[in-house]
Amino acid sequence: MAAANSCPKRTACAGDPSMSKLDLVPRAPRDLAPGIQHVGISASGAAAYFRDDLDREIWLRLFIATVDRFGWRCIAVCLLSTHWHAIVDLPDGSLAAGMHRLVGGYSRRFNQRHERVGYLVRDRYWSRRKETPEAVLASFRYVALNPVGAGVVERPEDWPWSSYRRTIGVSDSFGFVNAADVLGEFGSARAAQIRGLRRFVES
Repeated sequence: MAAANSCPKRTACAGDPSMSKLDLVPRAPRDLAPGIQHVGISASGAAAYFRDDLDREIWLRLFIATVDRFGWRCIAVCLLSTHWHAIVDLPDGSLAAGMHRLVGGYSRRFNQRHERVGYLVRDRYWSRRKETPEAVLASFRYVALNPVGAGVVERPEDWPWSSYRRTIGVSDSFGFVNAADVLGEFGSARAAQIRGLRRFVES
């Protein structure tokens, strides 16, 4: 994604005074092991990743197809204007292949629909593996509150492009999402689970 006048490799830029020491540090290898991953990506610069609801619908169709193809379980997903977050449970090491399919497929459709050329995303997708229930809950809360932090709604359940609404039982959308293990951290009865989860997220 480098510009035409930028160095093709980070090591080739070692003499460029505009590059910080952080820029010259090689990227850490991804943890692509099976398990729960918090993943996401942002548009290039301040551009919109989703310009309207049709873009979001197109992305969701591709995301659901990717989840189905690779046998992932989606625990949470949230779409803002410039980026998206998802928490997925992977049965194998298919994250890279799935993200290549999803990000590349959506970028092509976005460019075709909006008659544009060039890169849509500013960098490769990021991912963080969550190895404990506490880490999964913290990521879930972060994803649910993302629209609030972005200032687009006052309550997380008010954002229509978040699966949080489905998980707490106020919407039938996002039927492909399965957050049973997250809810299970708050008891065995459905009503108690939802109350506990909402207190955790919204307090």
